[in-house]
Amino acid sequence: MRSALIPLALAAIALPASAGGGDDGAGWNCRNLQLEISCDGETCMAAEAFTPMDIHLTDTQLSLCAYTGCWVGAPAAITQSGRFITYAGSGLVFSTQPDSITDAVVTVDTATGTATVLVADTFAHPATCSPWSP
Repeated sequence: MRSALIPLALAAIALPASAGGGDDGAGWNCRNLQLEISCDGETCMAAEAFTPMDIHLTDTQLSLCAYTGCWVGAPAAITQSGRFITYAGSGLVFSTQPDSITDAVVTVDTATGTATVLVADTFAHPATCSPWSP
């Protein structure tokens, strides 16, 4: 089920965007406007109704907001490979529930503005992004 949902969703939501990131404070703002996919150790399921995540990525901060708060922290790693830039966060703390700590990774295709979002044990979904400056 997982392998069928994600490629189909990614193909459907490509959005043109220019490159972002770098040490100038610029980054990316991503949202999953069409789809939320929640995963556990066994399966992934698309939600029937959801509130889109609001994600901000820069060289100094990852912010992945969902529902009542945000997982926030500095990137543990940022990797650029061709047109892909990946922001990885480790030990991100949820702003309204400090005991909710997670790891997350967001990979942005800088040519299309399409992204994949993985929040450990919680979400695995596509998103669309645009360049952003705080």
